[in-house]
Amino acid sequence: MAVTLQAILDAAYPAYAATHRLPLHVHKAVSVLRRCRTGTLGHHAVKCTAGHLVDVRPNSCRHRACPQCGWRKAMLWLERWQARLLPTRHFHVIVTLPRHLHILWRWNRKRCADAFFRAVREALLELLEQDRHLGARPGILMGLHTWGGALPLHPHLHCLVTGGGLTADGRWRASRPDFLLWAPILRTVVRAKLLAAIEHLLQQGQLVLPPDQDEADLRALLAATTCTPWHVRIEPPYVHGRGLVVYLARYLRGGPIKNHRLVAFTPAGVCFRYREHRGHPWALWRTMTLPVDKFFDRLFEHVPVTGLHMVRAAGLYAGREHADREHCRAQIHPPSPQPACPPAAPTPAAERCPRCGAALVVIVSRTPCQAPRPHEKPIGPGPPLLAVGMSN
Repeated sequence: MAVTLQAILDAAYPAYAATHRLPLHVHKAVSVLRRCRTGTLGHHAVKCTAGHLVDVRPNSCRHRACPQCGWRKAMLWLERWQARLLPTRHFHVIVTLPRHLHILWRWNRKRCADAFFRAVREALLELLEQDRHLGARPGILMGLHTWGGALPLHPHLHCLVTGGGLTADGRWRASRPDFLLWAPILRTVVRAKLLAAIEHLLQQGQLVLPPDQDEADLRALLAATTCTPWHVRIEPPYVHGRGLVVYLARYLRGGPIKNHRLVAFTPAGVCFRYREHRGHPWALWRTMTLPVDKFFDRLFEHVPVTGLHMVRAAGLYAGREHADREHCRAQIHPPSPQPACPPAAPTPAAERCPRCGAALVVIVSRTPCQAPRPHEKPIGPGPPLLAVGMSN
């Protein structure tokens, strides 16, 4: 029988929660993950538009950290963003939060994430709008990931940046074919902006200090962080931006670990697969076994707090910049050749009736205490539909 995260939570979470203090957003997340598609969240009925059949299915939890639902929302997001991308080369910029700031992140996730996003966004826009770099306003899409392959805390931003931008006089200006910006310059500006933002939050009393540190310790930590290496990497350009958008969509929903990576769940712990990148020219699949408590410690660090947006856009890719974006699209003509551009991801197809092929639609949804009856309305003859997992 396949191992699932839901089964692990059902078996081990009550004992873990009895001996660990957890934030409210983790308790809420685990509560809905354990009930996802079990019927305790209610049911919904679907029917064929041609009136052939009806089926009753349990509701999904729709939580961002649930590995078994949310695929449709991620694919719809991907479809919208692939339509928004400008037909030009794109650069992949990765900015990693230094390890010294992890303790501050654990106690101030939302404020630190907001400051991190803002520092990277402002640094990219300010530098690229300077004439000595690009001299134009680019499009930027940023996605926050907080984990590595083995689930350690590893906050980093993946940024998709257009290889060009809109100048002050309304012209499209392309970047050099293989160069966007010097990474050391970007690293210096991001570090200065982020540390200044943290210092401002500290002065305003908006940061929660770790239990074993006071304000003086935190200021010493910030001073030491200025001398540590910050990992900022700018990858060679892509002739398209779809590949990175697909990568972001893969981690947009579903949490840090999917069910297919779980190998075994035994009294010894949880065994799962991960990809090892360090020290290898290509990623290698390895397995790791962690005690259940350690596995939960790592897993729950990556449950997003309420109200934290994990993907944000700026510049030409901001939502309000539709007119400028279309103005640039008209100027990028003819579009640069894109022989390596993969096809757009398919739109999540609606489920079809096995009898006539018509789409299935939801006709009624009920609360947990009001499960719908299969034939509330006369639907017509037809074979019962097999229960298929579906994110309602």
